[in-house]
Amino acid sequence: MGGSSDNDPTWVAPKWQISTPSDMPAETSAGDLVMAWAQDRTTGNPRYIGELNEKQRGSKCGCVCASCGLPLVAVNAAKTTFRLRPHFRHPEGAEKDSCVVLAARFAMLEALKGTDFLELPRRRQSIRIAGLSGQYYEAWVEEPAKRVRIQDFTFQDKVNGILTLDDGRQLRVKLAGSLGADPANTSEASIPTICLVVDDPAIASMPLSEIRERLRLLVENGTWCSHWEDAKLEQAAEAAALESARAALDWLDEGMSLPDGLSPSARRETLLHLKAKEILEREKRIRLPDLAIELDALTDDGDIFSRQFLLPGKIVNLESVVLEKHIGRIRPDVLASTITAPAWPASQILVEVTVTNTISDERIERIRAQNIPAIEIDISRMGGVVTEAEFARLVVEEHAGKRWLHHPRLVDEKVKLEQELASAVSEANQAIQELLERDERRREMQRIPVKQWAERYLEAVLKHAAVREQMEGDSSLRPVVERAFSHIGECADGLAVHGFPEAQDRDLYGWRGNILERILSLKLDRAVGYQLSTAWQVINAILQEGPHHFSWHTLYLIAIKVYEPTLNAKQADRVAVWRAEVKRSLEGGEQTYQRSRKFDKFLGLLFPELAAALVKPLTRKSAGPSQQPAMATPTQDRHVAKEDYVQLSYRNSRVSIPVRDYEQWKRNNPGWEEILES
Repeated sequence: MGGSSDNDPTWVAPKWQISTPSDMPAETSAGDLVMAWAQDRTTGNPRYIGELNEKQRGSKCGCVCASCGLPLVAVNAAKTTFRLRPHFRHPEGAEKDSCVVLAARFAMLEALKGTDFLELPRRRQSIRIAGLSGQYYEAWVEEPAKRVRIQDFTFQDKVNGILTLDDGRQLRVKLAGSLGADPANTSEASIPTICLVVDDPAIASMPLSEIRERLRLLVENGTWCSHWEDAKLEQAAEAAALESARAALDWLDEGMSLPDGLSPSARRETLLHLKAKEILEREKRIRLPDLAIELDALTDDGDIFSRQFLLPGKIVNLESVVLEKHIGRIRPDVLASTITAPAWPASQILVEVTVTNTISDERIERIRAQNIPAIEIDISRMGGVVTEAEFARLVVEEHAGKRWLHHPRLVDEKVKLEQELASAVSEANQAIQELLERDERRREMQRIPVKQWAERYLEAVLKHAAVREQMEGDSSLRPVVERAFSHIGECADGLAVHGFPEAQDRDLYGWRGNILERILSLKLDRAVGYQLSTAWQVINAILQEGPHHFSWHTLYLIAIKVYEPTLNAKQADRVAVWRAEVKRSLEGGEQTYQRSRKFDKFLGLLFPELAAALVKPLTRKSAGPSQQPAMATPTQDRHVAKEDYVQLSYRNSRVSIPVRDYEQWKRNNPGWEEILES
């Protein structure tokens, strides 16, 4: 690069150049550096020490300091060997710190003269605007980095140069730094300007090739002070910031106005009310939230009873939408009228939009006083910031963020649920009380000895049998009979708590001719529970019953044997025939007289005299022919079977007697024919 000197037109640039030692520190103070660049006193152009010839050594160089203007001396200029590297020197005692830095910038501008292309850095512009709520919205736009061709370069001053690009545009390059000149004042610039920070004094000692490499890096990382596209970029950034505020529902569009004197939060809430009305007017529909209520109540023992009502929410169509219309003592954000939908009759609906402040209890009470359905759309549940699209979806489509502040049907359903709960809890508490009373009664029953309960039980059975007999001639005694029957049940409960639950089985005492009344008849030798007189009459009634009662006959035969009720000979013979038939059937493995043993233990408690017999097996191996019973049931139609047995029958009883023993049987049972006739 170096051109010729005006003082010597025949001057030719030397073939050598000075380079910075590789071990020089990256940051070196100005006092430790030499200055390889100066300004030509005549032309004002930059001069590099390596451009000078022998005739331009010392004060003949014709150069001055680009900073202070003092004449300089060229030391060791055009020498090929030297102890001190070639440089420009200030007069003795001159201050030179800032001079070195400005010389570095001067050299940097000179490097631009020989540069064909520059990689200009990107230009970023940002705009920050305040929304209605006071929140700031910032947008950034960018002109990308661009490679430009330099057509011309002009020095403007010591730290400024004007580049003319090949498209005719001009670019000012301002060199600034921590030493020397102040940063560029961009307010005066009508030419786009890029500011490069050149504060390294070492540049003042660098050759042109190294400065150009440093220049490339500086330009790529330079800072724009102004740019050709600044106005357009600012406009785009402002539009983007406005769009962000508008999308966040925090900017008032043209044609919309708000009352004066509102706080920032109130201004935004009012805007949201306007937007909600706008959306509902446009869409003519809204999703209502679920209409639901759930009530709980505790029983006396801590159980939780719950009752629920649910009417699923639904999108309903709207007939009209009005903003902030007074209704009584309230002015809702939006008042809408719905069109009838399944399960949702047409009605007015109040819509309250909340952003930061929740609706007070006092306001809710005023809403309830109007008895008009009212819903809240709570933006705060979405962080208080939503886009217009999100807000529209929330208002029209979503369940989220919505709740009923009041609905007349909720009031009615709540009353119903409260009544249902009260009834259910009352029943549960009553059952709990009954259970407690039953437990207490059970403990009282346990304190009474089981034998005492057994005595009371039999007494209650006798009492019931007696009053029932009396009632057959006097229906007015029915309540007395019922009380007597109930008393049996109470005694049965007492026995049950002592381990005899079978006492509660009504097969024992529940109807005329029951098991207990028959055993008592045999024990007391009189009819119990019958309008009869004697035990025999009870026995005869037993013999008249159908086969489904036969399984209890062994009980009665045991009682007859133990208690020996009064019987004449003929009656005794009849019992003997009955006993023989039962014995034969059991020993033959037949089921006719097989007895359930479920009552045996309990009957042994009630009738200790029977206990020993009740525990004996019902069957045993059949005895041989010689051990045939002494008495069997006579028959009118006797005949000899194939097995040489005589089949004897009397009413419902049958017995088989071997033919060889038949005559002896008749001799042993005189009067059997009379029995047959009875």
